[in-house]
Amino acid sequence: MRVLASTALAASLALAGSAHAAVNLIVNGDFESGNTGFTSDHAYVAPGPGALWGEGLYTIGTDPNVVQPYWVSIDNPTNMLIVNGSTKGSQPVVWEQSLTVGPGAYAFSADAANVCCNSLYKGVNAASNLLFQYSFDGVHFTDIGHILTTPPGDAGSFYALAGTIFSATTQTLTLRIANDVTAAGGNDFAIDNIFLSSIPEPATWGMMIAGFGLIGASLRRRRGMLAA
Repeated sequence: MRVLASTALAASLALAGSAHAAVNLIVNGDFESGNTGFTSDHAYVAPGPGALWGEGLYTIGTDPNVVQPYWVSIDNPTNMLIVNGSTKGSQPVVWEQSLTVGPGAYAFSADAANVCCNSLYKGVNAASNLLFQYSFDGVHFTDIGHILTTPPGDAGSFYALAGTIFSATTQTLTLRIANDVTAAGGNDFAIDNIFLSSIPEPATWGMMIAGFGLIGASLRRRRGMLAA
């Protein structure tokens, strides 16, 4: 019984570890590789002092206040996508990426924050409404969810969004983040930690549960033997 319990423990921990340390299918979802792996309707500029003065621009950096002196500073030592919202078009795309997925369920998550503004700014401060969407034909998009900022009180605080996407077959999945606001004043934000991972099949979770059950039975038997 001791050997059986050890085998079950190893299998269960391996499956649990695999589920916990899910592989991110998104390329450069944490933006640590810089401006690569995605497309945008916004124009890229290199990070630097005052780089995001104009609307419709974005950069990859660690602190919004560095690229726009009216924006708040975020204590984040890693990269994020920092955006000055566009005033052009309807729901301009902020970030988009396509990848091939197989049949099954996928967990999507991302973080976003309002970055406007600090006490130096006295102008209009519009919200941003970020739409997180997916499509299997690249034309018709379905909403996963949205993040509506509430300036100025939430400036610098990240919101988390999560949802599930189901694919019936092997096909191309397009993910995008669009902005439903095209105001010039305010409407500034940061995005980070875009993540997509495959959700294990029910049979996999069944193996985990069975393994933990065997461990529990073994421990109860061993306690009985020690008590005797």
